[in-house]
Amino acid sequence: MTDDPFFARLRQDARPLRHEPDEATLARIRVRIQSYIHRDQPTVAQMLAAWFRPIVAAAAAIALAAAIGINIVRTDSVSLSDTVLEISVAGETWRAGD
Repeated sequence: MTDDPFFARLRQDARPLRHEPDEATLARIRVRIQSYIHRDQPTVAQMLAAWFRPIVAAAAAIALAAAIGINIVRTDSVSLSDTVLEISVAGETWRAGD
C-alpha cells in the first residue's frame, strides 16, 4: 500500500463503514453456494425446454404482430393495388402500381 497520509486517514475514517457479516449470514451464504454446486444436472429435455420456450414465445409474438398487421391492411379503405407510386430520379420518372 501507499504511505500517503491522506490514504491512511481515509482508511481510518472508512473503518466504521465496513460491513462485517455475522455468522448466521455467512452460514446462509455457504449453504446457498453448496446447494448451487451440488444441484442435479438438468436432463436433455429440461435443457431443450429452457432453450425452446423463449424462441417459441418470440415466434408467437412475431406471428401475432403479423396477423394484426395483415388484418389492419385488409380492413383499410385504400387498397394497396389502387395506389400509384411515382419515383423521379435525375429527370426520369418511374411509375409503380399502374
